[in-house]
Amino acid sequence: MTGLGEGKGMRADGEGGASLVEFAMLLPLLILLLFGIIESSWAFAQLNDVRNGAREGARLAATNFGDVDDIAAEVCARMEIVYPAKTPTVTLDAVSANGSIGGLGRITVETSPDSLTGFAAGLFGGMTLESTIEFRLEQPGTGSADWWNGGSGGSHTCT
Repeated sequence: MTGLGEGKGMRADGEGGASLVEFAMLLPLLILLLFGIIESSWAFAQLNDVRNGAREGARLAATNFGDVDDIAAEVCARMEIVYPAKTPTVTLDAVSANGSIGGLGRITVETSPDSLTGFAAGLFGGMTLESTIEFRLEQPGTGSADWWNGGSGGSHTCT
C-alpha cells in the first residue's frame, strides 16, 4: 500500500513541477531554432531562384532573345519565388570587345531576401542575393547581339 502523495506519477521528493520549469526555460531556444531553420531554408530557396533566373537569362542572352528589357522581363517572369515579392535587378554587360558569335557576356541578377515569418528579418535584412554568370554568344540575329548596346550592355529593374 502506498502513502498519500506517493501514487503513480507523483515524485516522492516533491519535484513534480521541475520538468515543467525546465521545459519553459528551453522553449524559447527551441522556438528560435525552429524559426531559424525556417528562415534559412526560405533564404536558400530565394537564392536558388535568383540562380535560376541568372541561368535562364544567360541562355536567353546567348541566343539573342532581344534587348536588355526583353531579357530582364523574361528573367523576372521565370523567377517564381523572388518576383513579384521583391524587385530584382538584371544587368547584362560585355566581357569581350564585340557582340558577334563567340563574344563573351555576363549577366547578374540581384535582389534582397524576403522574410517568410518576420522573425529573423533583421538577420537577413542586410544581405544581398546575387548570381553572376558568364556566357558565350551563340546566335546574334544581326552583326551583333541586340542587348550588347555597343559593348555597354544595360540594367533593368523588374517592376
